Amino acid sequence: MPNLTTIAEWATTVGISRQSAYDAVKRCEIPVTDGKVDEEYATHLYRRNTRQRANGNRPDPLANGAQPKTPAGAGGAGGAEPPAKTPGYDTSRARREAAEAATAEIKLAELAGLYLVKSDVDSAVFEAARALRDGLMNCARRIAADVAPLASADACEAIIDREHRALLESLVHMFEEKLTVQVEDAIK
Repeated sequence: MPNLTTIAEWATTVGISRQSAYDAVKRCEIPVTDGKVDEEYATHLYRRNTRQRANGNRPDPLANGAQPKTPAGAGGAGGAEPPAKTPGYDTSRARREAAEAATAEIKLAELAGLYLVKSDVDSAVFEAARALRDGLMNCARRIAADVAPLASADACEAIIDREHRALLESLVHMFEEKLTVQVEDAIK
C-alpha cells in the first residue's frame, strides 16, 4: 500500500512551497488520489522532471543545518564542493578603482600625444606603404630619360639614389603629417 500524504505535506518534505507543489503535480503528471499523493513516487517524478536550481545545494532551513541529500557537481559525483573564496567589497572596489585610474592615465597620455590610436597608425601606415609602392613602380618611368644618355654606372646610380631618397623623404613627411610624430627623432 502506498504511503499517501497531502500535497501540502509533500511540499514541505521536498522543500518547495505549497503552490509550487500543486504546479508540480500538473507539470510532472503526479497521480493524485483523493487530494493525496504517494510521497516516494511524487518525489521521484518531481526530481526527474525538474531541473535543479543553481542554489539547490544550500542546506534546507527546515533540516536544522543538515547537508543536502543529493551530491553536488555535474553528474552527481564528487560530494560537496568547498565554498569558493569571494573577495570582499573593499577588495573589489579597490581593484575597480585601480583599473579606472589606469584607464584614465592611458587616456591622458593619449590626449597628451604620448600614445597613438592603433586604427590611426594602421591607416597611416597603409597609406604610406601604398604611396611608396606607387612611387617605386613609377620610378623607372620617371628617371629613364635621365639615365639613358649617361655613359657611366656611377652617374646612373647617383640619379637612382636621388630618386629613392626623395621617395623615402616623402614617406617620412607623410608619417610626420599623419601621425604628428617626429619619425627622425624616434629613429635616433
